[in-house]
Amino acid sequence: MRITLSILALLFLTLGGLSFWFTQSEPDVRDLSDFNYISDNHVSAPAPEVIVDNQSVVRAEITSNDTVKLRREQEILQSLPRSLRGTDINGGFEVGPDGHLILSKANKDFFEYFLSTLGEESLEQVIDRMVALIESRLESPAKEEAVQLLNNYIALKRALLDLEQEVGEGLSQYGDSPLAQHRARLDMLSSLRTQYLGDEAASAFFGENEDFDRYMLDKMALNGNTELSDLERSEALVKLMEDAPESIKPRLEDDYQMQKLNVEVASLKASGASDEEVFQARAQVLGEDAATRLQQVETAQAQWDSRYQDYLDQKAEIESEGLSEAAQTDQIESLQTRLFEDNEIRRVQALDRIKGS
Repeated sequence: MRITLSILALLFLTLGGLSFWFTQSEPDVRDLSDFNYISDNHVSAPAPEVIVDNQSVVRAEITSNDTVKLRREQEILQSLPRSLRGTDINGGFEVGPDGHLILSKANKDFFEYFLSTLGEESLEQVIDRMVALIESRLESPAKEEAVQLLNNYIALKRALLDLEQEVGEGLSQYGDSPLAQHRARLDMLSSLRTQYLGDEAASAFFGENEDFDRYMLDKMALNGNTELSDLERSEALVKLMEDAPESIKPRLEDDYQMQKLNVEVASLKASGASDEEVFQARAQVLGEDAATRLQQVETAQAQWDSRYQDYLDQKAEIESEGLSEAAQTDQIESLQTRLFEDNEIRRVQALDRIKGS
């Protein structure tokens, strides 16, 4: 399979969250199947183990080795493409006490930092630079593990290109609902990530974003459920956030507090609480300034709802008079001009269309 630069760049963006696939035709750049960086050409063999009694010799050899690695890394960084010059490398690698690589999102950030230069450099140049840096920074077995992880990550991107070509309009099999199609797309993404990276790396790289994507899809479903009252919807959203994975709860905190407040306000109104009691409940959470602004918005919305309902009542009378279509249209337009400002008429007409009037 040949890969275009434009499609590859899109995939570098879609790997981080809910994905949308596109197609575009441009000159071929490179076939990713050529890459397999677990080889003698890219991973140096470990040096033979030498046991010495003189600790100063050991320290000298370590110092010399570190100096060589540092010089090599400086050479690599001096040849960075223009867009990365003067920036700090994002991400990196951590090694455990057993010498093995500790998988984390920082690994993915490292890959994406360099992959962002595609277009300035070829894919082969970008990957060669990453492999050289990995070799200069890590010892075995973490070194081989990091290079294998990079190899898997590139393979995942290639698989996403294949998936994009295979799916096409195939998402329609999951129904006409965009929400159902988004769920299917996310499930396919998640499956591919696990297949190519393994459970642990897929979770480290994408777990939090996938959790958040699934939360957002569930939230969209609740917000679109017309059978729920405002109170029922707010209660369901509060429970959804309380049941969310711990990793994403900090991102939901503001929304969580607002939905809890919505439940409290709805309960107060249902019990006949005064406007002042509602204001005080909001002020405790939002502060007095925000509570005042919200009260003003609600008042303005209530006034609008009353005006629009009055318009609908008069419009219904016109429609019941048996006028010709042209005469009925003239009467309704005249009614709109009489009851609303010019900048409000578009909103009225839009609401009429939504209601199927």
